[in-house]
Amino acid sequence: MDQPQNLKRAGMAFLGAGIACFVTTLVAGQYAFLGVGSAFIGVGVVFLGKSRQAG
Repeated sequence: MDQPQNLKRAGMAFLGAGIACFVTTLVAGQYAFLGVGSAFIGVGVVFLGKSRQAG
């Protein structure tokens, strides 16, 4: 498989997980998920940036 494509998929997965953590924070009021969601979104952005750079 193509490495940039793998990085893009991983980046999208991390962004999705981060958004899910933010939704959990809003719905359940569990503010611990806010930091976890921010970290997931940050990792997703880095992976997407790497996939664009490698392509």
